Amino acid sequence: MCDRATISGRFEEMAGRDPAKTAVADEQGSLTYDEVRRASADIASALREVAAATDRLVAVRAGRTRFAPVALLGVLRSGRGYVPIDPEHPTERRLFVRDDCGARLVVTDAALEADEVPLGKAGRFTVAARPPARGDLCWPVSPETAYVIHTSGSTGTPKGCVVRHAQVTALLDACGQVLDLRPADVWAVSHSFSFDFSVWELWGALTTGGTALIVPRSAGTDPAALVALLDAAGVTVLSQTPSIFGFLAKEVLRSGHPLPRLRYVVLGGEAIRPEDLAGWFDAGAAPHVRIVNMYGITETTVHVTWTLLDAGAVRAARADRTPVGVPLPHLAVSLRDAAGREVADGEAGEIWVSGSGVSDGYLGRPELTRERFVVDAATGVRHYRSGDWAVRDGAGRLHYIGRTDDQVKIRGHRIELREIEAALLSLSGVRQAACSVRLNRAGQKVLSAHVVLREPDAPAPATVRAHLRALLPPYMVPHRLVRVSALPVNANGKLDRAALATTPALDWPTAG
Repeated sequence: MCDRATISGRFEEMAGRDPAKTAVADEQGSLTYDEVRRASADIASALREVAAATDRLVAVRAGRTRFAPVALLGVLRSGRGYVPIDPEHPTERRLFVRDDCGARLVVTDAALEADEVPLGKAGRFTVAARPPARGDLCWPVSPETAYVIHTSGSTGTPKGCVVRHAQVTALLDACGQVLDLRPADVWAVSHSFSFDFSVWELWGALTTGGTALIVPRSAGTDPAALVALLDAAGVTVLSQTPSIFGFLAKEVLRSGHPLPRLRYVVLGGEAIRPEDLAGWFDAGAAPHVRIVNMYGITETTVHVTWTLLDAGAVRAARADRTPVGVPLPHLAVSLRDAAGREVADGEAGEIWVSGSGVSDGYLGRPELTRERFVVDAATGVRHYRSGDWAVRDGAGRLHYIGRTDDQVKIRGHRIELREIEAALLSLSGVRQAACSVRLNRAGQKVLSAHVVLREPDAPAPATVRAHLRALLPPYMVPHRLVRVSALPVNANGKLDRAALATTPALDWPTAG
């Protein structure tokens, strides 16, 4: 009997029902459920041969192909949790995530890092070991841990969030209650495996008997190619950040290329853009589609709330308030003031989330875990304090307002501005740095960095960009660099981010 309490157990159940069905596909080919089961069993066996009892986490560095899910599933089937590392991220970031999680073992189809030693092979994947780091660090995690995904950190370094199988299966069960998910569905897996949206896309498909289509990174920047791929593959479930969906919607309208098989578009990660959705509804390009807006957090296992968006809801949406609906069945949301007291309907409050999706906390960061994962003294219920603000209307529906701190979202990625600033300050010629978000001509959010340079060692813009690209993933590299004589401050002497946009720029080429 399959263990439905685990992701891998649910996959086994689907593989047993229809082993010959396509489980995963990419532009070069496909794998059946039985082929994925066999290949992942080989990886699990290879890991068991070399793993010690303390090897609770395994780093997975796999490219965007149909074989990547095999590696992730192989780690889960070995009884361990996976730590996804995007091979296209800069070397320093790849090594940081690998070493920060304390993983001694690595499964990869990419080149080994300079300090990794191969231990064995399993199909196209190499099982390797890295040397001890941080005094042979090995963070204690539950044996039920499914994965650790790193998010941007306010201290300048990413932090790993620990999620168990039960938290993922609770998400999948809850979404199954509010959405009509079918074994015939073809799910687009559009996001990096190091971004938690992929957890929903990949395991949503493979635990319901669907097909996971791995979307190549090139299609993510080419709306015409993405539309053609969605149509050719018969995608029925598509998850997108609103900004990327905006490009897709405009391409569908421009080309007149309909997507009649599309059943769900799941939006998440940032505020919706009503104008993009209004145009989509007016065109009727996907006559059978239901638009679902979901608010979610890595720390509470991907999705927290949901709401269906129709043309009327989109036109009624306020620019400063994104409708995010009601909590999924396995979660509860309360809105609190700075003292932790619940606020009345219509009043803004911080989103506190409780329920079976709330994760275990941050790997190796007990103080930060205690700060953000709090227990209500009156009820004994454990909550995650999101730092996001919302209001609840009289009908009980939530509307997202914004952040309480310096965290922003760009294309769905949570970004701590201070992490980018720390990367800028690590360059010797930079004396001060501050980042902000602005809108480009297309109305899309982009990052802007203002820097005060040290003379006479002031680096050129190209040097600054190269330095950032070596430290940060592409979505965290500022679109615009501005040189200023001083950063603006308020009456209390603190950085005034709002004034950055009007701070006079010094003569310094911004194209690098």
